[in-house]
Amino acid sequence: MNGDYSKFLQTFFEEVTEHLSVLESGLLTLEQNPDDVEVLNRIFRSVHTIKGAGPIFGFTTMSRFAHKVETLLDPLRNRKCSATRQIIDLLLESADCLNMLVEAAKNGTVIDENKTVLDLEARLETCMTVTAPAPGQKPAIGPSSSAPAPPAPVTSARQTYQISWSPGEDLFQRGLNPLKLLEEMGRLGTVTSCVLTTSRLPDLADLDPERCYLSWTCTLETDYPREDIESVFEFTAPPGGLTITALSSSSPVAQPKQEPDPEPARSVVGEEDDPQLAEVFFGKKSEHWLGAILVEQKAVTPVQLAKALDRQDSLRAKSKEQKAEASMRVDTEKVDKLVNLVGELAITQSMLSTLGGHFEIKHLPILQERLLQLARNTQEIQERVMGIRMLPISVAFNRFPRLVRDLSAKVGKNIQLRISGEETELDRSVIESIGDPLTHLLRNACDHGLEPPEERVAAGKPEQGTIRLNAFHEGGKICITVEDDGRGLNRDKILAKAIEQRMITGNDTLSDDQVWALIFRPGFSTAEKLTDLSGRGVGMDVVKRNIEELSGIVTIKTVTGRGTIFTLKLPLTLAIIEGMTIRVGEDTYIVPLLSILESIRPKADMVKTLIGKGEVVNVRGAFYPIVRLYEVFDLQPEHKNPAEAILLILETEGERVVVMVDEILGQQQVVIKSIEENFRKVDGVAGATILGDGTVGLILDVRGLVKLARQEQSIAV
Repeated sequence: MNGDYSKFLQTFFEEVTEHLSVLESGLLTLEQNPDDVEVLNRIFRSVHTIKGAGPIFGFTTMSRFAHKVETLLDPLRNRKCSATRQIIDLLLESADCLNMLVEAAKNGTVIDENKTVLDLEARLETCMTVTAPAPGQKPAIGPSSSAPAPPAPVTSARQTYQISWSPGEDLFQRGLNPLKLLEEMGRLGTVTSCVLTTSRLPDLADLDPERCYLSWTCTLETDYPREDIESVFEFTAPPGGLTITALSSSSPVAQPKQEPDPEPARSVVGEEDDPQLAEVFFGKKSEHWLGAILVEQKAVTPVQLAKALDRQDSLRAKSKEQKAEASMRVDTEKVDKLVNLVGELAITQSMLSTLGGHFEIKHLPILQERLLQLARNTQEIQERVMGIRMLPISVAFNRFPRLVRDLSAKVGKNIQLRISGEETELDRSVIESIGDPLTHLLRNACDHGLEPPEERVAAGKPEQGTIRLNAFHEGGKICITVEDDGRGLNRDKILAKAIEQRMITGNDTLSDDQVWALIFRPGFSTAEKLTDLSGRGVGMDVVKRNIEELSGIVTIKTVTGRGTIFTLKLPLTLAIIEGMTIRVGEDTYIVPLLSILESIRPKADMVKTLIGKGEVVNVRGAFYPIVRLYEVFDLQPEHKNPAEAILLILETEGERVVVMVDEILGQQQVVIKSIEENFRKVDGVAGATILGDGTVGLILDVRGLVKLARQEQSIAV
């Protein structure tokens, strides 16, 4: 597979994934609003695009199955049947099947069609029969064929379009016959003119027999929208290779620039075929290469063809096969702003270079001004570059309406999911990592959080339970909340289960936050029976671990009988964090700002040593263990007496720890660098960064510090 084909294939998979997302979300919307014509049209266009694009890359099963789905959608669009729950269920299953076919194609795996595709196709056929109109009416769905009729038009006014199509030069290599596409376009209406343009044909010495150098300009009268025309040519033209211009019905059709004595194009409707032209450019048989046909038609000699092929092979030998890489679509406005900033940075750098060439003391104010400008440019470029990696969190949220719909049917509850804040932007790497934790929280809310309908009615609640999924920015981080209006967490039940599993003793006095944190312990579950959704004690601990691997935290608020709110607090990006710079002795450290609750300078009577807890500080009646960083890292501190030092109160996993430092230097953004590639893992250290003065500062791992505090407490016992 050459590099160009690989890139097109990667684009195909990205586009199809987007269309499948549109299909699924559209079906869920259609279930709530069966008369939404725009949603139906959007769904139909997505399926139609998948059907048309599949054969280009040899995915015939995918295309055939998409055609079956398209045929079932057709009577829905034509108002010949309504979108019942049974039809929506079948279409959602079909969307899953299409997704499976896409994944199989992407991974190069072979699936058993008899167990999956063919069974579902049979059910689609059965559903088509059921939804067919009564005898005497026009059939809603006809038998499938190799050239199915186009979808029913959705626009009332007939429109004339001029279509200029310059396909990619690798069109033949991808197994695509342009005449078939033009014929498909012709089925959308009436083609009043179609002119072949050969201006891209190179000299014979440069002619590559396997490349397509032809272009077409056609005029089409149709009742169909522009989107249906675009879907015919999808994946066939490079950027700018397809232009569709709407022409006024009363204005004369604009004719393309004519070539001298142009060859007549092969008629789209097949009434004025030019056999010689068709045979020369497209081959008598699909397996014939253009070069052999050119020789057969005496357009070139075998010697000329051999030379052209040799030249082509030598050019290909110079380039290595490229692998498709993960790509990301970027708003052009973001790129334009970044380019402008780079220009500003270049100007500032030029000014500094000029100033450095003949620097004098009197130029110091100018230097300071230029450095300030450089700092502003650098900061804005950093923000813009990070912005390029930002994606709306809807990318992760879009899968959840389907999840909740399926779960509500499985657990026998009436559940609605309300999503807000889906436009909130987050780093792509974070978005890719939060899907599983959110999935488990939603499953937990459906299975445990919300009561059965009869229990809700008895409690004076609506029969339908509600789960709210929300995202918003707060203080330089993103917060995601999963809220249900269910029964809430049962403190006594959690404590009893924790004692039964020997996680705590009956003598332990725990705050509400500490009790709620118990559900994140590995193996903990209050479920009375096992189900395929929960009850095995696996899940909530994984949620906490995954979120903390993203340098985030999970908090819980619950009210018995009213519901529970899980809040995930995450950094906007994993590459840069907001940190508080601190000093211990002569060394500098960074504490993630997300973990800092407050800082205090304690009085002497606030610091105590308790049996079983070691050295602690009393803050408003709560005792927190003290971690002396100078002892952890073997440093010479400025202060050894906690009453003379500064104490930072940090929180993670629902637990709090106090870190003793000499000085707080300030807040700043730092770039995280891993140190585990060159050094062994150090408890209490998450990574390192380069500080403004060029020295290395260690970034503290709050979880590791809590672990150290526990070890100190066990020693104190």
